Amino acid sequence: MKRILVVDDNEMLCRLACDILRTEGYRAVPASNAAEALRALEEQEFDLLVTAFQMPGMSGLDLARTVRDRSPHFPVIVMTAFEPVESEHVTLWLPKQYLFPNLLEKIRYCLTGAKAESEKTRG
Repeated sequence: MKRILVVDDNEMLCRLACDILRTEGYRAVPASNAAEALRALEEQEFDLLVTAFQMPGMSGLDLARTVRDRSPHFPVIVMTAFEPVESEHVTLWLPKQYLFPNLLEKIRYCLTGAKAESEKTRG
């Protein structure tokens, strides 16, 4: 079972995303901010990080940067209501207005499609 860390300061949206992911067979763990997410990442192993872009304290982009500095190929999806910015630390951007059902499609891509693509380019 793939483990996904979902980070958003909007508690209702975070809980809804986790509930949907659980019904799809994922082990979804919520975090309400970047500090909580970093603690979870130290205590548990995850296959994917899904984070909001704008949060109080550390932003989702800063969280992605921190995670990717530790593990360069770790997949990160950033949800945003704003225009995405170029960043090598983000695997995919997901506009919040298209969050559902696109979140599931993006997660599947990150967990399977992106991995297959990188293996093709290395092989």
